[in-house]
Amino acid sequence: MESVTVFLRTALFSLGGADSHLPAGVMVIDGKIVDRPAGALTVETSRLLDGRGRELGDQALTLQLPWAKIDHILARD
Repeated sequence: MESVTVFLRTALFSLGGADSHLPAGVMVIDGKIVDRPAGALTVETSRLLDGRGRELGDQALTLQLPWAKIDHILARD
């Protein structure tokens, strides 16, 4: 798996409160690419950051991000 930092165009949407599946304001995702299905990128997260680089969480999530949401990707390997 390729280690990457994914920079998003806009923050990921998440419901608030107990139904929240990730912290509000996620703009940067550190993790590993798991798959590249048509129109998306599947990433296993290791760290979530806001637009200012502040850490929002380090829980492991598997997210499928549409290419239209991604601004650019920094390959770590």
